Amino acid sequence: MRSDNLVLRRPSARWIGDKKVPANPVTEDVVRGSIGTPLIPRRRIAGVHIDRVSSEMVPVRGYRDGRYVLAIAPEHASVDVFDPSEREAGEPALDVTESWVPLVAVFTAGERGAVVVPRKEVEL
Repeated sequence: MRSDNLVLRRPSARWIGDKKVPANPVTEDVVRGSIGTPLIPRRRIAGVHIDRVSSEMVPVRGYRDGRYVLAIAPEHASVDVFDPSEREAGEPALDVTESWVPLVAVFTAGERGAVVVPRKEVEL
């Protein structure tokens, strides 16, 4: 699938009985695949964050559902996330132990929001 056909959105939630499951917010279908790290184009990374990523395709925490990548926000990622934007200017470099970091991405409708990417993909 070509990356320019990709739709980047946040997953929505649906209830199946008493269980909350991820759903595609456009099609409203339940996402059948497991959570993983689908790829988005580097050009979807916003502002100064794009300079922190060297790969042309960036893995994000979320689901792949056909042409949709449903990227999860850091607060819903269920992983330990280090936010480099919380560092004060002039602070010494930190020994980052968390495996994931947030970057700002441009979603399909033009809104910007944080996505979670593997730490090894990002230059802190």
